[in-house]
Amino acid sequence: MVGLLWELFNLLKEVANRVLKLPEFLLTLVGVRFGKRLRVRVVVLRDERGLPLASDAEVRPAYEEAQRILARMAGVAVEPAGWRVVTAPHAAPKAALDVRCTDGAWRDDLGQAGAFFRSLMASTPAGMLTGYGQPVTVFVVRSMTTHNGCSLGAAADYVTVEAKSLRTARRLLAHEVAHACGLWHSKRPNNLMLPQGPGEELTHMQAAVLRSSRHVTYF
Repeated sequence: MVGLLWELFNLLKEVANRVLKLPEFLLTLVGVRFGKRLRVRVVVLRDERGLPLASDAEVRPAYEEAQRILARMAGVAVEPAGWRVVTAPHAAPKAALDVRCTDGAWRDDLGQAGAFFRSLMASTPAGMLTGYGQPVTVFVVRSMTTHNGCSLGAAADYVTVEAKSLRTARRLLAHEVAHACGLWHSKRPNNLMLPQGPGEELTHMQAAVLRSSRHVTYF
């Protein structure tokens, strides 16, 4: 029940912020792009034995790739939400270590995994209340069914990425964070939102959607 209420509250905040940011969305479409910022924190989970699923050195290249891509394609500076990469303070439950995507991700969010993720999310008082400037938290998990990363879009302020995939697919973090900022999958070759591949391009429309996200701010 708590998870469902958070999903609905997040969607309400998303709609309100999109309406308020409509002028900026239109300005971006015509090429006006003042610098903006997006706060992101990566939380590496610990397994049942308390061992981290990845090291800071393994995560950092993907974080830096997200910084490079979003700065170049959308004029958005990805900044640490307090810390760039942290390790969870205690072992995660199996439900949070081995997660699902698509329909399963929604069920996970309503259960033990979602409650655990929300307890460790980066947040600000204003972000929690209004959505404006709320950081995106990336949880590094052990395994995932059918995908190597997952996002509930506007319904959650966190995304999940598979530890072993993050080591080899550096664009994965940027791809999932972009989902959290409102972008859908694309079939365009070389696009960041193409599910597989090395692409990192964004169209003007995609940049406008991302820049007008409640997570992306000027200050």
